[in-house]
Amino acid sequence: MNQKLGLVAVLFLLSVVFFSFVGLRNEFENYIPFQKAVQTLAKVESINLDENSRLLDQNGNLLFEFRGEESRIYLSYKQIPEYIRQAFIATEDQYFLQHHGIDGKAIARAFIANSTDGGIQQGGSTITQQLSRNLFLTHERTYDRKLKELLISYRIEQQLTKEEILELYINTIYFQNGVYGIEKASRYYFSKPAGKLTLGESALLAAIPNNPELYNPLTKLNNTQKRQKWILDKMKEQKFIDEELHSVAVKQPIKLNVSQQVAPFPEVVGYVKEELLSLLAGAPSNKGLTADALVRKRDELLRSGVVVETSLDSRLQKEALQAVNSRLPFKGVEGSAVVVDHASKQIVAMIGGKNVGLEEFNRAYQAKRQPGSSIKPLLAYGPYVDVFGAKPHSLISAAKICEGNYCPNNYGGASYGTVSLKKAMASSINTAAVRALKKTGVEKAFSYLDSFGFSSVMREDHQLSSALGGFTSGFSPLELTSAYTTFGSNGTYIKPRLITSVKDKSGEVLYKWDDQPVRVWSEKTNTVMREMLEGVTLSGTARDARFSGSAYIGGKTGTTNDVRDLWFVGLTDRYTAGVWVGRDKPSSLRFIEGLSPEVMIWRDIMIKAHQK
Repeated sequence: MNQKLGLVAVLFLLSVVFFSFVGLRNEFENYIPFQKAVQTLAKVESINLDENSRLLDQNGNLLFEFRGEESRIYLSYKQIPEYIRQAFIATEDQYFLQHHGIDGKAIARAFIANSTDGGIQQGGSTITQQLSRNLFLTHERTYDRKLKELLISYRIEQQLTKEEILELYINTIYFQNGVYGIEKASRYYFSKPAGKLTLGESALLAAIPNNPELYNPLTKLNNTQKRQKWILDKMKEQKFIDEELHSVAVKQPIKLNVSQQVAPFPEVVGYVKEELLSLLAGAPSNKGLTADALVRKRDELLRSGVVVETSLDSRLQKEALQAVNSRLPFKGVEGSAVVVDHASKQIVAMIGGKNVGLEEFNRAYQAKRQPGSSIKPLLAYGPYVDVFGAKPHSLISAAKICEGNYCPNNYGGASYGTVSLKKAMASSINTAAVRALKKTGVEKAFSYLDSFGFSSVMREDHQLSSALGGFTSGFSPLELTSAYTTFGSNGTYIKPRLITSVKDKSGEVLYKWDDQPVRVWSEKTNTVMREMLEGVTLSGTARDARFSGSAYIGGKTGTTNDVRDLWFVGLTDRYTAGVWVGRDKPSSLRFIEGLSPEVMIWRDIMIKAHQK
């Protein structure tokens, strides 16, 4: 009976649209958009809803939710609580399981009411019609839109089961305050998943979509609770719940617990998005895509409900941020730090500054600064040892040297004769480092840097002054720290990553790194370099770095001209970590140089890292 009445109503509306209100010309103009809507419905899988993607730390804790235009967490039919399904059927479409998308009686009642009022005030829409409107149409109140809604609803019923329609409906409806779908609504208003909602809470949320502004629980809770009670009455009336359940739900006090966007460490979000581009670019399926196409691919992926898993250690990230802030109370003085786990070859902490907000400038990977003497192990001594098979106690001249107009000086104007490589490294003797680079050969030494993929090393940097950190652009803390991981990996290099995998909603891995280790120098060279780096912390410029938690501690400090940058990149048995201290607009830090804040920050972080 309902279906027959519905068809009669549709035919009547057709005649009204064609001959009374719209006219043949307007109907023809509207024909193409309608055809597109119906054509879209020909394949149900083409219906794609924006879904929030989650960013997780190494323990599965939520770091951030990537949102599209609609903030949504999609639930399958079985995941939607039964009370929620029943509430919407009881109040929005009690004959949902019987009709074929159109409720003839409801349409007839609405048409009579609208004719009496002289306009379209009452909809008589089924759940299927509301779904049609939400997915393909506007919310304008015209007979033309209503006709399209009816016909599309009929097509939906032909292609989807009732369960699929109800699932889509409950995931598409708007719950005010930028929230779509029951799961996100539950997490937003009550800070818990929908599966843990009480009957009373379920009914309260079910009240909102009918008129999201009128029933906004944040501003008009009284209105929402009135409709909540009406919904519970309807559920009892249609025998979804009994008197006892109804009574308990009506009396239950409602206490909202609004959850805001989770971003405990906002500085990592921007880096994850950048790293995700690299991950996508390396996938065979994306080969040949332009930079713009990769950005679109990434943004589409982050609107599809994926899970981005990372190696971030939230505990250590918090401790590292505390170390940077506590050691740098000086106005305008900034710091950044990166920590890499040798075992996993992954980034476990990344500090971009003392107070970096969401997708703001992150000094850990975006700032390029002169490295000072921290480049010596990579460019001067590592290649020298590797080429000539030198040992820590091998001798090298540290006397004054001039090459053309280039005559480097040692710190404080100190003069030296012949010293061991270990002494040259520990005391950061500039003349010895320049001699090592000269003897190796500038081009040969720079070839060792190719493995690290430094983004800003230029052809004009291939000169002796680079042995002391005189580069055109410089390096980010992430780049230098990553390069130093070779000393903790027997001379091999794998670029440290923060993302470990990208999975779909079912847990299937969509993207994962396929990095292979590259040998930078021999194991013998690496052993020599480790002893030389250890000497820096035993008797050299980084003695303050030592602590009792690791059997091995080595590293190298770096200070640039006029003390504009302070560096310490070091390693333990388990971690490699790099710290940079400076100003965004470079100026002298001589007033804090004696405090060695870069070394002390590193030490503070490593002590916490080894307390696990």
